[in-house]
Amino acid sequence: MRRHKHLHLIVFLAMLLVVMLIVNVILHVRIYVVYSSGVGPFFFTGLIILTMVALYFKR
Repeated sequence: MRRHKHLHLIVFLAMLLVVMLIVNVILHVRIYVVYSSGVGPFFFTGLIILTMVALYFKR
């Protein structure tokens, strides 16, 4: 069975994405549970997901 050669990088990016989302939520969620954030974290999240998908399909 052939292993995916970018699997370690994809796992690293996924873990980075989870950590970034947790930190972003901790910093921006107020006590009354209103998520207020700028557009920057959404672009960064999209960039990480796009990189993961590109690396997954790149053979």
